[in-house]
Amino acid sequence: MPSDIGCPSHNIVKYSAGFKAVEWPNWIILFSLPLLKERLPQRLKSKRLPAYLISFHYLLHIGDCIEDLSPCHRFWQLPIERYCEMLIPLVSSRKLPYVNLFNNVLLQERFKYLQLLPKYDEKVFSNFKEKEKTWPPHRVISSNIYDRMYEFYSPCVSCKLTKNVTMKLKQCYAAIFQNTRDIRDIEENYIKYGKLRTKDGNIIFSKWWKNENDSSQNNYCDAINLTINDQQEEEIFCQIEYFMIHMFQGEERIFAYV
Repeated sequence: MPSDIGCPSHNIVKYSAGFKAVEWPNWIILFSLPLLKERLPQRLKSKRLPAYLISFHYLLHIGDCIEDLSPCHRFWQLPIERYCEMLIPLVSSRKLPYVNLFNNVLLQERFKYLQLLPKYDEKVFSNFKEKEKTWPPHRVISSNIYDRMYEFYSPCVSCKLTKNVTMKLKQCYAAIFQNTRDIRDIEENYIKYGKLRTKDGNIIFSKWWKNENDSSQNNYCDAINLTINDQQEEEIFCQIEYFMIHMFQGEERIFAYV
């Protein structure tokens, strides 16, 4: 099974007793159709299941729900279930569970307001505040040119520019500085990184990282806005081969090779 599709289903003959809820619809809708073709006896092909779980019946209405209510992520109950998981640990009284929950939530909110008072903030919360971590450059690195809004994450490896990459890099520098005189000889060494963290916290992977880790994720495809002649913007879709840091004119500059 191609890794880009995802993880294959467990062997239904051996592990059907341990199937999770999500594995049963996957087996019925996706895997059973090709795998059971020409394998079932003729007498079973015309019969239907006499009884089945209500969750299987819900699968018949997925198309109607999407048509009437938009995609499932608009109305599913996962957010409220996650919120309930946050509230359950706050209840320790079986006799008055709602009163107990209200008191604990109120206590937490009052405790948070202490941070607004400088005197208590320094005495109470100074030991709980997270200290800023410093990472070695082979783990996390950023550039001052972009006000450290973007960070490169490991893995990383030192490399030398190929002729093709050197030509692309010179073209890029020429577009940035609008000057081709000082871009004849550039540093041939650079550092290749596998992941990028954007200023809003999103992690973008590269094709090089995927090949190194044999991951089934395919999140190295991205949309890029190109500015043409400082005016017109054009959106293109590309695959990110890797991220790189290159030293030019005494400053570290970050790029994505796409």
